[in-house]
Amino acid sequence: MSASAWPCSTSKLRLLGQYREDRPGLLNHLAKAQETAEADLAKLNPGVALPDLTPRFVGWAETR
Repeated sequence: MSASAWPCSTSKLRLLGQYREDRPGLLNHLAKAQETAEADLAKLNPGVALPDLTPRFVGWAETR
């Protein structure tokens, strides 16, 4: 298991290639992954405020 944050550079490149012609689809995919991660974190840490995961999950893929 790698210590790199998800998605790692290799995964980012793969996702960008996979969704080359569908940036909205990529952002939707990443938003769903973020929702899943937030739900998992909330179950693991009830009552603890979650950090903003948007930069990690979606922010890197937004059009600059």
